Amino acid sequence: MTSGSFQNLPINDVLLDTSNPRIRRFLEIYDQDKIGENQIGLALNAPSSDSPSALADTTTPQRLRESIIANRGIRQPVIVNKQADGSLICIEGNTRLWIYRDLHKKGATGDWSKIPALVHSGLENESIDAIRLQAHLVGPRPWDAYSKARYLHDLQNKELMPLERIVALCGGNQRDVTRSIQAYSDMEEFFRPLCEPGEFNTERFSGFVEYQNPRVQEAILTNGFSGVDFAEWVKDERIGPLREVRQLPAVLKDKNARAIFLKDGMKMAVKALDRDTENVDLQNATLGQLASALESKANQTSMAELRSFKEDDGATLRHIEAAIDALRFLQAQISGDV
Repeated sequence: MTSGSFQNLPINDVLLDTSNPRIRRFLEIYDQDKIGENQIGLALNAPSSDSPSALADTTTPQRLRESIIANRGIRQPVIVNKQADGSLICIEGNTRLWIYRDLHKKGATGDWSKIPALVHSGLENESIDAIRLQAHLVGPRPWDAYSKARYLHDLQNKELMPLERIVALCGGNQRDVTRSIQAYSDMEEFFRPLCEPGEFNTERFSGFVEYQNPRVQEAILTNGFSGVDFAEWVKDERIGPLREVRQLPAVLKDKNARAIFLKDGMKMAVKALDRDTENVDLQNATLGQLASALESKANQTSMAELRSFKEDDGATLRHIEAAIDALRFLQAQISGDV
């Protein structure tokens, strides 16, 4: 890949990249013939002084806009690919380009008619992928988890990029990349068919990441359920905060808790499990009872408690770290790894 040439490009000569994962995810809910600047702005979470959106990120995009105004421009140029037909596509920096256009349209003080750009000619797909991955999977403004997973899935299954290459480009580890790709695949297979147009909620994606835990899947399958059942639990919010997915093995194993979960949801099911350990004598409790109580307590820890732990001179943290070390050693012994 060549280094490209620096140019100040007229803002309307550069096309926003509708294949960008952040944009594409959001635009799927729109009629493609009706896509305009406003829809793309929402997709980018780009803030506008005229129409603040509930969908907009309240920190990074607004700070980016304020920084651009304060500095009378951007310090880091957008990256543009000049295609064979002469068209210019912004492959990195779509939000900055959109903000420039918005400021220019509103007549903001300063010259917003041109934007600093690093222009490449005829970039290959792999070079474009590398730029996107470095900027948005490990960069200062990452894509949301669902958009990341979709992009990684497409690289592996549509562009047939080797997994080792994907991992090298995005700077992650193979386990996390694999789980993310499979979570996207499972969400598309099990969850999307349950949703009416416009109801597909990508914020539920983290639940499908948790679903990749072998213990969770084993618990679901051995109790006669399936991935479709799991997707229905997520959609119907029987599972609320998606970390509750981790409670499924314990809840499904217990006949009473399982019945409560299927009727009233995870919170009530966990309360039923907690009642079984409330009156247990800690000194005489089994390791399983103690582990269950510890897991429940950790999942229910409030922000106030977290703050208090940070102010106790590290006493709680030391006990937690010691317990983790002991449990990991015990886990390895039980699983036969040592």
